[in-house]
Amino acid sequence: MAQTLRDLLKQVENLPPDTRVCVAEIDEAFAANIVQVEVVEGARIQSRVADGIEAVELANGSERVVVIRW
Repeated sequence: MAQTLRDLLKQVENLPPDTRVCVAEIDEAFAANIVQVEVVEGARIQSRVADGIEAVELANGSERVVVIRW
């Protein structure tokens, strides 16, 4: 199942606030710095499976999503 904001906040709740946040693909040895975090209203969920493929259309829907851009 795809991760929710609740899941993410629970995982990081005890970390110091200056902990760096970055993004990486599964099984990658390096990560990229985040450029932007964006809240998108009106997204359309196409799949809730965390399988590494595009699963959310950032328009044409009624869902709210948080997008981390790198």
